[in-house]
Amino acid sequence: MEMVLSVPETVVATYVVATDRPPADPAAAASAAAARIEGPLGEAVRRMLDGPLMQVGVSPVADAPPLPVEHLRMFGGPAEALRAVVTATHLVVVQAAFGPGWPPAHEWHARAVAAGIAADTGGALVDLYTPQVLDPAAALASLPRPDGTSALSAWVLVPQFEGDRGLTMITRGLGRFGLPELQLLDVPPALGRAWTSALTGIARALVVRWAQAVERAAGAAFVRVPDDLTVTAADATLAYGNPPGPGAQARAAVVRLRLDRDDPGAPEPDALLTVGPPEGFAYSAGEFLARVPAELFGVQPGNEADEAVATARAGLPAARERFLAGEFGVERHLVVKHRLTRGEATELIWSTVTTWPDPRRLHGVSMSDAEIDPAVRTGRPTMVREPEIVDWGVWSDGAGIVEGGWTNAVPAGE
Repeated sequence: MEMVLSVPETVVATYVVATDRPPADPAAAASAAAARIEGPLGEAVRRMLDGPLMQVGVSPVADAPPLPVEHLRMFGGPAEALRAVVTATHLVVVQAAFGPGWPPAHEWHARAVAAGIAADTGGALVDLYTPQVLDPAAALASLPRPDGTSALSAWVLVPQFEGDRGLTMITRGLGRFGLPELQLLDVPPALGRAWTSALTGIARALVVRWAQAVERAAGAAFVRVPDDLTVTAADATLAYGNPPGPGAQARAAVVRLRLDRDDPGAPEPDALLTVGPPEGFAYSAGEFLARVPAELFGVQPGNEADEAVATARAGLPAARERFLAGEFGVERHLVVKHRLTRGEATELIWSTVTTWPDPRRLHGVSMSDAEIDPAVRTGRPTMVREPEIVDWGVWSDGAGIVEGGWTNAVPAGE
């Protein structure tokens, strides 16, 4: 079966820089920000600035609609950035329009310009679509690489809300491409992490199919898309900007998308695509919710330890890239939790990473004494093979693990 989805003529990106140091000439500020973007992306940003598809303007806060401060707080806006939003005297607004599908040039180009202006003015960068406060450096890092690839997770979030029957998960970001958002209902809390990854992978598979349909339709107001969608573990890994491992393409699940509207007269952008079992699925909805993470990641319902390890390992390639890029230094370190095996005995210890030139193994320094191996002692060098790693984190001196450490949150005995 197929779904009929409307195709908007254009999609619009809007970014706001809340600042008390507004640029005197917003066009010159935008050009200066664009000039720092290298490669083909920088050339494309400058072309869009020179045309009618991007506008940059400044207005006093008193003359502009109020920013959604409570929503920014709900989406994790840091207190310091929220204070900057509240106390700003001016808003720099960057808007860009483009056609639906892929690539989302309007988002890439508007974010690039707005992030540059935020860095120059010291202002708070707000993505109004999410809505979310973005760190300017992280926003620039989310832009496509020189080969044109971009992590979908930088553009599509998966908020979740607790209900009487489990979690409700609704994506926020597919509208950037002209699509309705995905919705998943009654998710067992123990599968929340795994379904966040799975739903992000489903979003990537959907965007690929949608972009192909829009390209084939060439300006049509509607496209037909099959409502059964195959998603793979590779989709989920690529959605987070990581290369898929061996066999990831073969680990697959099939879901069905149903177009729903709370109000039958509502416009389609307000509709949702509800994720459910495919046609002919012979089991219950709960079994479907358990089966998809198991098929993609090997995560079983109720096994939070497996889920935490799967989450950590999915981000391990990106952690290595950050290490090799020199992100860590004297006061912040990349640490990994890895498995020691001696005979039938197994133990998990943490090590600080010192070198990692080969993705298959790293060298580090043990952070503790091992009980099963008297040679592994605090401060001694360790060699860790990649398959032995079950978790990673960012260690800040004086604060401990400030990022990652997913397995630390799993109750003992899980």
